[in-house]
Amino acid sequence: MAEGSGADAPMGGDRPLRRDAALNREKILRAAREVFGQHGLGVTLDDVARHAGVGVGTVYRRFPDKETLVRALFEQDLGLRQESAERALAHPDPWQGFVDFLMEMAADLAENRGLNEVIMLGSHSSEPMETVRGGMLPFLEALISRAQESGDLRAEITPSDIPVIVQMLSAASQFTQGKRPDVWRRYFEIFLNGIRQRPDNPPLSTPSLSNETVEQVMGLARPAPTQE
Repeated sequence: MAEGSGADAPMGGDRPLRRDAALNREKILRAAREVFGQHGLGVTLDDVARHAGVGVGTVYRRFPDKETLVRALFEQDLGLRQESAERALAHPDPWQGFVDFLMEMAADLAENRGLNEVIMLGSHSSEPMETVRGGMLPFLEALISRAQESGDLRAEITPSDIPVIVQMLSAASQFTQGKRPDVWRRYFEIFLNGIRQRPDNPPLSTPSLSNETVEQVMGLARPAPTQE
């Protein structure tokens, strides 16, 4: 996947980065993942450099601004999310594949504040990142269809329900202010019990959000112009 441009591209045309430069780049990305994960996207490149143990000039040579660093880091994460969806679709048990995918996504977003801000809240949006985030919809549709066709998932569940549920789980983790960051797993179990198909399930009385509304909330679409 694209990881930005400018200083984010290999030095010297198409030649690969020197070994020390490549190692510094990976060190910066690891440090950024940790500080963004703990503190969100409000941190500075100076904070990243300090956490990485490198000079701030080294960071700016690889990533001229925070937007470039965020794009490189979180497009990488979104690529991993797509790989997770592909593994889930290949799982012989449609329900377990669906659960595994949701568990991985919920864990990442509940435990990584910066990733949550990028994916769920549309922070630091750019056309490449919006394309990747929006590209997850076909995977969600396929995972949900498989689990519903197997008779394990309630028929009312739609792809637009998933971002809302994941955001709720992330909020549960943040609610404890660091005292019980893993508490989202309890509510994940409650959620799974609620969406599992059973003969005695009462119908859901409130409709799900439309895909368009979810896309607007997540920064994936511009709101329609108001009529004067």
